[in-house]
Amino acid sequence: MRRTTLYTLFFLVGFCALKWARHYTLSYSFNDMYAFLQMSVSWLDGRPFLYDNIWGYHHRIHNYYTVLLWAPFIRLGGAYGLFAAQTGLLLLAVGLVAGRLARDQFPAWVQWSLVAGLMLGPVSLWLNDHPNIGWHTELTYLPLALLFALALTTEKRGYAWLAGVLVVLVKEDGAILAALIYLAWLALDTLSRHPETPLATVLHSRRFWGAVVGWALMFGLGMGWLAVKNEAGEPRLKNTLAILSQSGASTTFAWAMARLVGQSLLLLAGVITYLGVLTRPLAASSRQTVWIIFGVGVGVITVLNVVQSSFYYGQPAFALVALTWPPRFVLVWAFALAFCVLYLLSDVYRVPQPWNLTPVVLFIITLVVGQLVLCYQVRPDLPTGADLKNLLRLRPAADKQIALLQPADLAMLRRLARLLPPHSSVFAFDYAVPVFHKHYEIWPTGKQFKPADVAIIPANDFQGLTRTSGMPPTYRAFPAGAYVLYAAPEFEPYIRAALATPGTP
Repeated sequence: MRRTTLYTLFFLVGFCALKWARHYTLSYSFNDMYAFLQMSVSWLDGRPFLYDNIWGYHHRIHNYYTVLLWAPFIRLGGAYGLFAAQTGLLLLAVGLVAGRLARDQFPAWVQWSLVAGLMLGPVSLWLNDHPNIGWHTELTYLPLALLFALALTTEKRGYAWLAGVLVVLVKEDGAILAALIYLAWLALDTLSRHPETPLATVLHSRRFWGAVVGWALMFGLGMGWLAVKNEAGEPRLKNTLAILSQSGASTTFAWAMARLVGQSLLLLAGVITYLGVLTRPLAASSRQTVWIIFGVGVGVITVLNVVQSSFYYGQPAFALVALTWPPRFVLVWAFALAFCVLYLLSDVYRVPQPWNLTPVVLFIITLVVGQLVLCYQVRPDLPTGADLKNLLRLRPAADKQIALLQPADLAMLRRLARLLPPHSSVFAFDYAVPVFHKHYEIWPTGKQFKPADVAIIPANDFQGLTRTSGMPPTYRAFPAGAYVLYAAPEFEPYIRAALATPGTP
């Protein structure tokens, strides 16, 4: 096993352990990941296709089809199984890229800078950790884009088709990401065979425009299918376009979007630095063409992200779920890293002068530290020092209410989660949500498939959850420390067993 692959394995296993620890310490309590957990396995439990207790028929909102592939892992391990599957996919993608670079005898600094500095560096780590949420299906764009780019540079077209289809099936905007990666490969391939060919010649080729039309039809097909489903669901595109028509010309909207676009582009500083060093040996015309291809790809995705982010304009959390939100920014980052792979494996690339050890180490440190600083500048939801300290002790984050996190209460809740049938319906207070990740959790949206079998609500019920828990008012209450547990009659034995002192008959 090559050293880059071995170190990647160690790093990603550590990353998986980090995610498990963060989940165990209740760091992922927001609803998106739990919606994906539910919709992935709903078809295995006799529930509607891609159904969750948060948004209901989720397939009417987005074309989330690759989530079905994670069902076996989720069935076995819930969120922990999902993190293991994600880690395995990352290991496959990064390992194959690292192996290809090593096999083709690229300079060591080129390999290590790409793998350690960019693919496993702070931006990639932040994207895959996804603070507060833990996981979103769009995060798989990163490994799948790398696999697609890698497959395009081989003669095995079957692999390229498979990887491209997987990128498309992640979500409706996957067709745009796949199209940009393919068109970048096509342009670089043309440039490598005809170094003196200006980009305008590429734009006049039938092959190029045939690809554009083909991918446009693919995207249109996905959006058309989504529009048909939205007649009975949530017309997000229609609502987004309405928001843009109302607010798009306002100065406030323009400044807010300009700031977010700047932050999104700022996060690409590491990739731009890396590409800048790699393209220095090129002739000026070729270097200019490479940057135009890269810039067009980033620009198109940025415009796409502006449109998608507009749906949330005017909401309190707008800045947090706009262009630098992990499921949004991962599109830009996935294209950028896929482009680096395409460029390196094309004949356009020219091997720079070899570096000795000291500049290599300094370059990688600069990439890593620079990205880390930028991440903390643009994302206020990253873990603080106090959070990381608590994580090492396997304790919840410092910003949570201590009264609702007493060890005895948490132990009781974890005992209840083990005792309950794995696919029962549970309404859980925020802090208890990660404990019941193997169950069908209900959010107070009124979209639950069936009434709650069990509800866990703080004793003071400061959020008024008893009115929105999706449980009949006839359920019996069981006081339990800082919480009150409610259960359907047939589930009361599980409550009593969880409340019993461990070790008593």
